[in-house]
Amino acid sequence: MNGSPSNRRILLLHHDPIEIERLTAGLSRLGFAVVVGDAGRLALHELVHDPPCLVLAAEGTNGRSADTLARELRGDPFLGRLPLIMLIRDSRVNDVDWAALGVDDYIAVPYRPDEVPQRVRLCLSRLERSLDANPLTRLPGNSTILHETTARIESGAPFALAYLDLDNFKSFNDRYGYARGDEVLVVTCRILTTVVSELAGTDGFVGHVGGDDFVFMSAPATIEAICQTLIKRFDLVIPDFYDPDDRGKGFIDSVDRRGNHERFPLMSLSIAVVTNEHRTITHPGDVSKIASELKKIAKSQPGSVYVKDHRKAETTDAVVDSRPT
Repeated sequence: MNGSPSNRRILLLHHDPIEIERLTAGLSRLGFAVVVGDAGRLALHELVHDPPCLVLAAEGTNGRSADTLARELRGDPFLGRLPLIMLIRDSRVNDVDWAALGVDDYIAVPYRPDEVPQRVRLCLSRLERSLDANPLTRLPGNSTILHETTARIESGAPFALAYLDLDNFKSFNDRYGYARGDEVLVVTCRILTTVVSELAGTDGFVGHVGGDDFVFMSAPATIEAICQTLIKRFDLVIPDFYDPDDRGKGFIDSVDRRGNHERFPLMSLSIAVVTNEHRTITHPGDVSKIASELKKIAKSQPGSVYVKDHRKAETTDAVVDSRPT
């Protein structure tokens, strides 16, 4: 986990000077700056201006048990928002209801010299993934998508990245409500992750940009099979989300963004596929720009389609692959 000194600061609450020295040395070796504090007399105004990224607190600090110390820290308006790891005697671990305290992790004492720094890194990494994850689908969000895109670009290996969104999703939400719309997004997530896992294996990646926008990545050799399978499975299940009358008609009557009444077809997929097979891509912004152009082409086609870029330069030519029969 990389970052500036302001997000590499650990607030250490401990009562034993020897352990403070030992923990500070171990955390410093991994690039953390340790601030040693007294839970009863913390200079909070200093911490607010240069906040720590995590609190590491030992039972016995200020004479507090692990339970009491954790509750006091969680109840603090500032410190309560930070990840909390407790140091506790091994014999006491089973005496504490950790879930009720809201502690992010605990480390049993005695511990190995390298255990605390590694557990701190693990806790922060887990928190970063959790904060980035979409709350509905639990798929990685924009930060992870950017990181993964950058890593694939910098690797120099061939890659394919596809942007997927649901056509007519807003009209579906307007007609049936957000709860049923969320069900559609969850099912789309399941189809997408299953297909990418089946066809791309460990080389695959799936992310959720937000709303009805998703991203998936694979090697170029498998991307078209993924798109074709996605479309086939999505088109097979999506009619079941509509009421029988709308499903039978093949459209719903709704209102567009300008307030005009309009007929909207059943939801479909528009997929824009960008690869570095035929052109050099050096920045994630290049991917977004190309995908935006391709998505316009995809959305101009009826039904579920994917558009894969075969251009070697900035031209308007692209190959449009329609939905499989």
